[in-house]
Amino acid sequence: MNMNKESDILETTLAIAERQYLEAYHFLQNAYQENPQNYGPQTLYFLACLSGGANMPEEALGWLRKAIRDNKWWYRPEVLDDDDLTELKNDKEFLLLKTISNERYVQAASKSKVLFSWKKKTADNLFLAIHGNTQNGQIARTDWEPIVGKSAEWQIETVQSAEPDGYGTYRWSYDMTSYLPVAHSMEKVQKEGYHKIACGGFSAGCDMLLRAIAFTSASCDLLILQSPWIPVLQEHTEALVRAISQKNIELRIYCGSEDEDCLPLAKKLYAEGKNAGLKVTFTIQANNRHQFPEKMYHL
Repeated sequence: MNMNKESDILETTLAIAERQYLEAYHFLQNAYQENPQNYGPQTLYFLACLSGGANMPEEALGWLRKAIRDNKWWYRPEVLDDDDLTELKNDKEFLLLKTISNERYVQAASKSKVLFSWKKKTADNLFLAIHGNTQNGQIARTDWEPIVGKSAEWQIETVQSAEPDGYGTYRWSYDMTSYLPVAHSMEKVQKEGYHKIACGGFSAGCDMLLRAIAFTSASCDLLILQSPWIPVLQEHTEALVRAISQKNIELRIYCGSEDEDCLPLAKKLYAEGKNAGLKVTFTIQANNRHQFPEKMYHL
């Protein structure tokens, strides 16, 4: 695991928190203090929740103060209603910080737009990367760039949701509209003469890609799902498998062995795909949680 990545540090923190909140708090606090410039709003939110859950409400308030007042960051309103922050629910400063954060969220949401990075065809093949929740287009590009390496044969582009998750990050909703920007982006590049189009999704991004393939004309040659959080599979298994089959899409599924939330659905998708005769592979990544592997696979 690449411990230099904030997302990996947070996954390790979650693993420790399953045993002991205070231990997890000290682990993340130490990591943050060593290189505070490498950490963003999500880390300070984790620190607030961990300290709150460890019965240290003043520390929790201090982290939120630093994030919202000092750094001018903000969060999606519902995350500040977390049970770990219950001891602060009547605190005047907390309520003020919450109001400030909520106002910033509303303002950001009113201006937010989908961002599709593609401008024109610059290589023979295209890789389209779809971020997960609490991420953005740049994170998706950074996470997926190793899959194409330095090959001049591949162009990598991203689609960023218009739905804010927090300061600088975005999310997807599991409904029948949130995936449409992904579908429209896929449909647009299908007509641009690429030799091969591959799409890669992380977490919720996988669900958006599967919805696009199942419910629209969007297609690709290769679909790669990393740590797939795919509730679409629960109600639309038949339509999904049929669409992948009819569009002759190769499917590769990757999921961490310790990813308790996503592993069952990843196994189900593989089993259904295999039974239907899809060209599908499934790799369980040893000792990985909800994250990319330390050593990235290649196309």
